[in-house]
Amino acid sequence: MKRILLLSGTSEGPLLARALLDAGWAVRATVTRPEARDNLFGPLLDAIAVEVRGFTEQSLTEFLARGEVDLVLDATHPFAVRITRIAQGVCERMQMPYVRYERPDWMPPVGTHFAESYLAAAAILPSLGSRIMLTIGAKQLKHFASLHGRLTLYARILPSPVSLRQALEAGFAEENLVRQRPPFSMEQNDELFRRYNVDVLVTKASGREGGVVEKVAAARALAIKVLMIRRPEPASLDWVTTIEDAVRACKTLMGE
Repeated sequence: MKRILLLSGTSEGPLLARALLDAGWAVRATVTRPEARDNLFGPLLDAIAVEVRGFTEQSLTEFLARGEVDLVLDATHPFAVRITRIAQGVCERMQMPYVRYERPDWMPPVGTHFAESYLAAAAILPSLGSRIMLTIGAKQLKHFASLHGRLTLYARILPSPVSLRQALEAGFAEENLVRQRPPFSMEQNDELFRRYNVDVLVTKASGREGGVVEKVAAARALAIKVLMIRRPEPASLDWVTTIEDAVRACKTLMGE
C-alpha cells in the first residue's frame, strides 16, 4: 500500500483524504491547529492518522528521512506560501515525489478594489470607508493595528483561543470581534454586514471553496465596497486544481 503525507488545513483536505483512501492509499495528514484536526477530519480519524504540527525545512527533512511516506501532497492554503516553498524544496532535494493541489482562484466582479499585500490594504482602507469588516484570519489583523482610532474595525475570526489572543494583541476589543466558524452562506454574511453597518469588506482571494463568493455577493447587494488582497506569487508553477487530478497525479508519480 502506498503511503502519502497530506499537508492540509483547508476544507479540501478531508475530500482529498477520502479520495486517496478510496484509491487504496494510506493517508497521514497534518494540520497546524487542534481544532482543525477535529473540525475537518473528525469523521475520518478512525481511518487516517492526523497530526497537529507545522514543518520547518529541518523538521520536514527529518520526517521524510524516516521513510514512512512515499509521496507528499501539499494542499495547504493558497496564502501559505512559506510551507509550500519548504515542501517543494525539501522534496526536490530528497527526490521525494511531490504534488501541489492549488485551490482555483476566483475573479470577483468589476468594481472590486485590490491590494497586493495586507500592509497595502491597510494603506488603502481610509480612502474607502470608515466601518470595516475584516475577514482575513486573526493572524493577519496585526497589519491593521495602526488604523484603530481612525477607523471602526470589526473582524470575523475563528472561535479559538489562539485566534482571540491574536486579535486582542492586534488591538481589537472583544465587542468588535465576531467569533464564528465557516462555512457562511450569503444570507449569513448579509446579516453580519447589516448588524455592524459596515461600508467596506476586506477579504482574501482565497477561492470559491474559501467562501469568498458568498461574502462578495452579500457585500455587493448592500452596496458595500470590497477590498480583496491578491494571492502571493505561487511557490510552484506546476499544480493541480481538482480532487480527481490530484489523485491522478499521485498515481502517475507512483507508477500506477
